[in-house]
Amino acid sequence: MVEIFDTTLRDGEQMPGVSFSPEQKLALAEKIDEFGVSLIENMPIVSAEEERVTKELVELGLKAEIRALARLRRTDVDAAARCGVKRVLLVSPVSDIHLEHKLGWTREENISYALDMIDYCHDYGMSVDYAAEDSSRADKAYLFEFMEAVQDDIGYLLVGDTLGCMTPAQSHSLFSELKERAHCRIEAHHHNDFGMATANTLAAIEAGADAFSGTFCGIGERAGNAPIEEVTLALKYLYGQDGGWKIGLIHEIGKMVREYSGIPLSPHKPWVGDNAFAHESGIHVKSVRKNPLTYENFPPETIGQKRRFVKGKHSEKK
Repeated sequence: MVEIFDTTLRDGEQMPGVSFSPEQKLALAEKIDEFGVSLIENMPIVSAEEERVTKELVELGLKAEIRALARLRRTDVDAAARCGVKRVLLVSPVSDIHLEHKLGWTREENISYALDMIDYCHDYGMSVDYAAEDSSRADKAYLFEFMEAVQDDIGYLLVGDTLGCMTPAQSHSLFSELKERAHCRIEAHHHNDFGMATANTLAAIEAGADAFSGTFCGIGERAGNAPIEEVTLALKYLYGQDGGWKIGLIHEIGKMVREYSGIPLSPHKPWVGDNAFAHESGIHVKSVRKNPLTYENFPPETIGQKRRFVKGKHSEKK
């Protein structure tokens, strides 16, 4: 069964205009943990406050493991260690455009620095996952070379579609190839720039990805991340996979994210939007009154939503 790694508190908060308070992060973490994710991610090096929040997340004693994101800097890892986390997600890019223009590193230096920092984390007794940023635009041969260099010393390789520029077919192909070669587990991390984060994530899971990371309501940088509620419900109702997730909390978590982030959701946002179970057309209303499954995939109460009948231009059409 695929694992769900939540990054609402970290990647989600990178959405312009979003800044969760410590209390909001803790409340979200408790509810997201109740939903049934395997892991919750935060980045303690951002500020002294984020370091305190990460430490408090660890001390909550959640079922989900707390993972700290860290750049290839000892100060980042030191901050994670002070929080008491047992798991770190190191990150560096694998695309040439990022290596050259963001970091000024060669491919060889990237591998060398990665291996050195993995050892540094292990010296603290922390397990390591590795985020290969911008994997979707990397030279595939180098992506494989990088994975082969680090895979025996990490748990998960996060394959980042950082610009959300893959197609589902490309996602399936890449993750299939990675799974054939990998000794470590593979995590899918898709952004939504072309509106395909959910489809790309599902394609990666079809190809054998062991986990996916996303955010509730899809919040995140630019056009956001793969929405956890969309992927989870697709897995349950379209793929017949049920990880025991408490999907009845989806609407409640969506309301919390909307309130805490200050980001209004589109009314037609799948599942968490106000119109997800709203019916206006007369023939639709009549059919739903007879049998809701005519125009609903499942009862709205399943995810904490409510059905609404709305009067409008088409309401009288029988």
